Amino acid sequence: MIRLQRLNLDTSLFLEIGGFKVLIDPWLEGTEVDFFSWFNTQWHRTSPMPFDELPDYDVVLITQKYPDHFHLQTLKKLAPSHIIAPRSLEKKIRKNFPEASLSLVDADNSQARFGNVQVMYLPTRRKVDPIYDAFLLDDGKESVFLATHGYEFDDSSRSLVEEISPCQLLVTPFNRYELPFFLGGTVSPGLDGVEHLCEVLKPKKVMAVHDEDKHAKGLVSKMARITRPKSTQALRELPWLGDRYLELNTYHQIEIS
Repeated sequence: MIRLQRLNLDTSLFLEIGGFKVLIDPWLEGTEVDFFSWFNTQWHRTSPMPFDELPDYDVVLITQKYPDHFHLQTLKKLAPSHIIAPRSLEKKIRKNFPEASLSLVDADNSQARFGNVQVMYLPTRRKVDPIYDAFLLDDGKESVFLATHGYEFDDSSRSLVEEISPCQLLVTPFNRYELPFFLGGTVSPGLDGVEHLCEVLKPKKVMAVHDEDKHAKGLVSKMARITRPKSTQALRELPWLGDRYLELNTYHQIEIS
């Protein structure tokens, strides 16, 4: 059984699988600033879950190196004892959390095990920033796929899917978010990307993340083009999605079995 809880209306989640309890990309206060405030500053419209209401957890998982996923202000307040993250964050993590135990993953060391749960890192094929990777959590009976900016399977990663437990939950954005090529191009592939992941993974449930309509200022927000799904009903009418769509817009914890 999987337990799932939103911690904000963007990407921060609590996930329990196989008894393994994870905080994913916690951003619970303050702003997100990319490089400079004039370039990109964002903050939540809806207040995240208060720190004192967070469920107990074993580790913090950082899915991307960018500050809306690796949010230092929040992490310093949490002071996690164990962090799972891409190796590209090693220097920053060791500097700011010298006492924390680390599980660092990259293309050459792509797996970590916690009890009966295997955490797998799936690097994108893209070599130039922005680079968005994915994670898979598998307890030997069921699995969860985290693609917080989408993910495109190739032949190698498709073969991996044949070896994993049935996918109970896919977590990925539904919005299409595009910037000019010189600012990074496609940040999120939208429903086309969700359909691709559904085709490969055949998940039981699909949940949208990273689609919060945040307050934003700066160059990025002025140049971004965002295409949002028309409605919940429109999503449920998609033949490849239908009842698999999991709408979760509150901070209540739910079970998926």
